[in-house]
Amino acid sequence: MSLPPPDWNRALIRGDNLIEMRKMPDNVVALIATDPPFNSKRDYFVPYRDEHGREPDSLVKAFTDTWSWGEAAEAACAELIRDIGGVVGETIEGLQLFLKRTPMMAYLVMMGVRLVEMHRILKPSGSIYLHCDAAASHYLKLLMDAVFGHANYRNEIIWRKYAGRKNNAKHKFATQTDTILFYVKSKDAVFNPLFEPISDKEIEKKYRYTDDDGRRYRLSWGRHYQMTGEQRRIYLDEQPGAAIGSLWAEDGLQLNTSTKERAGYPTQKPIALYKRIIQASSHEGDLVVDPFCGCGTTLLAAESLNRRWLGIDLTYLATGAVRLQVEKFFPRLKDSIVITGTPEDAATALQLAREDPGGFEEWCVTHVLKFTANAKKVRDGGIDGTYRFPIGKVRGRNAYGKMVAQVKGGNCNLGHIRDFRTAMANAQADLGIFVVTRKPSTGMRAEASRAGLWQHPVWNMECPRLQLYEIQDYFAGTEPKIPIGERRVL
Repeated sequence: MSLPPPDWNRALIRGDNLIEMRKMPDNVVALIATDPPFNSKRDYFVPYRDEHGREPDSLVKAFTDTWSWGEAAEAACAELIRDIGGVVGETIEGLQLFLKRTPMMAYLVMMGVRLVEMHRILKPSGSIYLHCDAAASHYLKLLMDAVFGHANYRNEIIWRKYAGRKNNAKHKFATQTDTILFYVKSKDAVFNPLFEPISDKEIEKKYRYTDDDGRRYRLSWGRHYQMTGEQRRIYLDEQPGAAIGSLWAEDGLQLNTSTKERAGYPTQKPIALYKRIIQASSHEGDLVVDPFCGCGTTLLAAESLNRRWLGIDLTYLATGAVRLQVEKFFPRLKDSIVITGTPEDAATALQLAREDPGGFEEWCVTHVLKFTANAKKVRDGGIDGTYRFPIGKVRGRNAYGKMVAQVKGGNCNLGHIRDFRTAMANAQADLGIFVVTRKPSTGMRAEASRAGLWQHPVWNMECPRLQLYEIQDYFAGTEPKIPIGERRVL
């Protein structure tokens, strides 16, 4: 797999960001704005979760944000001390004396090798904004001082992530903020000062006069008046407003529970927050990279501001979510996104099924079917994904149907189909789709047909309640029968 050249745009890479960044040449990125795991000691079930519930020992396993010392951490630590060395190696040695082989130290060495690569790919005029919280922000700052140099530290931005008060903290003050560490690569880094707009209240209070051209102004009573005996006009349209500081607490920088941009990620951040970062530290046409792109907040912000962008994430869930988010906000770009690291033909899909059954399942659910993945895997009865579709008005109200999916990357038999029928019934699903990699047997097809036909409650149409879908058909151009809306006939 080759990385898009620096002049490419709208690129998504499914893979380990350390490996992918090491393919990039030096000094090509204008801005890195990223929200990596925090070492929060929490399990995020949506969308990142090791399929078998195993505890990860490296960043490339899953976004179960709990870390442990293992072979991957040992190797990263040795690389930082022996191969990279210098201030970075000394800092890691010092941290290890204090932290030992703890989960926090495992997290820091895995972040350390990646920060070294981020520094390398940044242009001399480039900047990095690293989103973190109190669990590890103080250690990450030490690490970034070592990698980027203390002289290139610019700000510790405090972002108020909740607009209202939080009343659920019983043994401490409620946590309402995150930290964003802002570093540059050199003194030549781009920075565009940003200003808060003057409020309507301040305008009404201070800019009370209007000239013959309709321009609002206020009168100056400062030193100029004392020296000349004349009042000076200060025009509203010539005032930039107050400079934005390192406390970002304004309304509008939080992610509203009902906003259109929500994608179901528990760690999702608001687009407005990352638009501010991108406006401050890049120009139109610059390349913005997010090595932990998640559901694509940085990428959406970059697109809206006419920047080029590249996102990297380990999971098919993430790259699928980014694609859907881009299509939702920028429908015209549906066919403009370049995704690498995903199966490109039936042979690579079957290879993925053999080598990584969990990854194959994730790819089928999120990319082929575009269903919502069942990330928790608890008492799911074999359901890997779910899709809700509108069926029109029933008794005067909007009604929705439910379709569920199961993916089998290996051998399957009649018993699997029978079990899936039971899972469909338990989930009260209207429709089901069973994805296979081998041609279903006659018995499997007969068992699927026993599920009967589904009759649309509004329109005069029907379809098999349970369909078997071979992944080879996807690459042959035969789509699964999935209801999109009221106008599509199955």
